[in-house]
Amino acid sequence: MQKVSKPGGEYNIYDFNKVWRFLPLNRPRKELLKGFLFAVFPFLFRKWAICQNWKNSRVFRDNGKNVFCPDFWRHRFFLPYKLHIPKNTASKEQSESGISLAVVIHVFYPDIFREILLLLKSSGNKKMMLFITTPHALYNEVKEILTYETFRYHIEPVENRGRDILPFLKILPRIFDEGYQLVLKIHTKNSEHLLRSNSWRQDLIMKLIGDDQLSKNIQVFQQNRNIGIVGPAGHILPMSLYYGANASTVKWLCNKMELQDNQLHGFHFVAGSMFFALKEALQPLLKISLTDKEFEPEENQLDGTMAHAMERAFSASMIKAGLILADTSCSSENGSYVVNVNHSFTI
Repeated sequence: MQKVSKPGGEYNIYDFNKVWRFLPLNRPRKELLKGFLFAVFPFLFRKWAICQNWKNSRVFRDNGKNVFCPDFWRHRFFLPYKLHIPKNTASKEQSESGISLAVVIHVFYPDIFREILLLLKSSGNKKMMLFITTPHALYNEVKEILTYETFRYHIEPVENRGRDILPFLKILPRIFDEGYQLVLKIHTKNSEHLLRSNSWRQDLIMKLIGDDQLSKNIQVFQQNRNIGIVGPAGHILPMSLYYGANASTVKWLCNKMELQDNQLHGFHFVAGSMFFALKEALQPLLKISLTDKEFEPEENQLDGTMAHAMERAFSASMIKAGLILADTSCSSENGSYVVNVNHSFTI
């Protein structure tokens, strides 16, 4: 048994998933059962880290809807629900000027990197520049792949620490210094502990850059100045259900960004950490200046690391910037996005 220090004391870490993963219930119903156990028998679980995370996750619930609102019951019965985006149309000058795109790719699997390059090439976007991070051991192989491409690029070798998140944070200042206002964050995801890891990656990537998606997603930002982040449709999740072992750390990151609890109600995030984001949406997170030592050494952890918490905190940064979330189903005619409460890729 391990112990971990969290706000309020030291808590025991039990590998709950050894039993939890085999329970024949989906994630929302497992969460309902967990809440019942922790609320009714608090004396049994008060020193469990998983219970402390559950307590911290309550700040992310959306309790603002009354019983006469249809979405109240959609929440209660764990059904997907749609959120509408207030329209704030960009000026004609802004819409026609175009946006220079920085594509940030963290490469850990070169074969998947080649697939991503093919999709980017087929998009026909001539204004993009690639900013690539990769572990030192893969640098020469990735560099050789790029010699056969016509993309403008910058490649940076990094330590294998913080997954795709820490390298992203470290290269962002360079990107913004070069004048880029829009970033696409993408990586060679391969969650080997999940049975559907390949289909999850393909769904994320195709919704961001497959077919005509790249230009369509850029247009969303050109048409609505309220939007700070666009994530793949079907992968916007409620933090109140999908906090995992990260609620305490996410809450700490939100406090570092000086977000108030009432700003976190109904908090949603992009699962898989692949998305488009405006510079303004990411700056609050950059300003807290996390260092390498705050990211755990790589040990194939499945949850509960700073990288997992940061996956959720990007949306908090966007909220601090006064911007809103959208997904790839959003368009000028359809200003909304769907919150998925039953994410089949991670159950």
